[in-house]
Amino acid sequence: MQKTCGHLFHLKNLVTTAALLLWSLSAFSQTEPVLSPVRFFEAVSQNHPFVKQAGLFLTASEKELLMTRGQYDPKLMATFNRKSFDGKEYYNMFNPEIKIPTWPGVDVKAGYERNVGSFINGEDNTPASGLQYLGVNVPLVQGLMTDARRTALNQAKIGIQMADAEKQKQVNKVLYSAAKEYWEWYFQYQQLLNAELAFRLASDRFQAVKSRALVGELASIDSVESLIFLQDREIFLNQSRIDELNSRLQLSTYYWSSDEKPLAIENGISPEVPSAFMSAFPDSSVNTIIETAVVQHPELLKVTLKSNLLQLDRKLSSEMLKPQLNVQYSWLSRVDKSVWFNSAPDRNYKLGFDLSFPVFLRKERGKLGLVKTKLLQNSLDQIQLQRDIEVDIRTSYNELKNLKKQMEMQVKMVENYKRLRDAEVRKFEIGESTLFLINSREAKLIEAQIKQASFMSKYQKERAAIFYAAGRNPLLPLF
Repeated sequence: MQKTCGHLFHLKNLVTTAALLLWSLSAFSQTEPVLSPVRFFEAVSQNHPFVKQAGLFLTASEKELLMTRGQYDPKLMATFNRKSFDGKEYYNMFNPEIKIPTWPGVDVKAGYERNVGSFINGEDNTPASGLQYLGVNVPLVQGLMTDARRTALNQAKIGIQMADAEKQKQVNKVLYSAAKEYWEWYFQYQQLLNAELAFRLASDRFQAVKSRALVGELASIDSVESLIFLQDREIFLNQSRIDELNSRLQLSTYYWSSDEKPLAIENGISPEVPSAFMSAFPDSSVNTIIETAVVQHPELLKVTLKSNLLQLDRKLSSEMLKPQLNVQYSWLSRVDKSVWFNSAPDRNYKLGFDLSFPVFLRKERGKLGLVKTKLLQNSLDQIQLQRDIEVDIRTSYNELKNLKKQMEMQVKMVENYKRLRDAEVRKFEIGESTLFLINSREAKLIEAQIKQASFMSKYQKERAAIFYAAGRNPLLPLF
């Protein structure tokens, strides 16, 4: 009798210990090193190869702008031609020149011209010392308001802004993917904690039941039932370990050092949910998020900037409908006796003009019509994109509110499952319950706590989805 009471006392201690362990599961104290989401996201935003690659969009656009500015670089040119035959110099022609393009479309040039020889064309003939000149090429009709050079430069400047928007879009995309992987790892980690505790409890219960069965207090079939339950928990534990390991490996693909070396999230490192990630989203905040997204969303910025590019094309195409009339003027002076300071510009000069005008303007009218069509298409794209962004934000917000309520309800359900389990343990201690019922209550409690972790994971993913839908970096404050 004394031996039987000892076994019964031993079983009660085990059951009580198990109850206390389960009771504290929801407030499990993590002593392992923690990888916080803020630290993780900062590493991603600074070191991930795709983020660094996104920065090259801006670098490439800056180089394109530099190339476009090159159209306004002064250009040094020189031509030299000489012919001599049978001791006779046919011609000797030398013409160095500097040409300076300017923003208004006027080209300024200065140079020296020396053409001598027995067979020089009369209009090309110069004094033996040569002529120096200052000249301009002025568009009087087409090209006066704008031209291809000015349009290309303005478009290159807009390209810098588009590259910056594309960079932000790529960074947001990487951070959103990283956030989903982080919170998936959080769920798998919490599930593993539950699986480990569930296995320990089942193991302790199996040993207690086995001891009582050996002394005849319980039927041997009870130990078989307890063993089956333990085996089921072991299968669940093994699968949870693999799921957590794979999730951690997947998360490691986003984790890089500053010198572009991949970092591993080692076993024993745990995730956490900072209080800032549980801050409430009031209903009034949705409209504020939408208003901010309309102004700052990278996709909307790109569509707006594309419209600006097309407006420049439209302006240039309209300019092409005008006649092309360019006037060239060069003020001439001898080298050995300069007349620039004592002679009027209308005395020594060269003057000419070029005039052209397509009769039907089919190419020009077609180009203008095409640009106007693209502008209309882009405007419609902008309207639809703005609507899609608003719907995405509101959809994510509705999901977030629902998940918040579900989490609160799930916390209460966990507490109720704990009461049921504890009551079943007390009934078992006085012989009014069975091992099957205790296992059933315990399994429901474990399942409820895993579901609670699942809701938390989904809540954080949806929180990241709101930022992504709004075109925001999750590291930035909400307002």
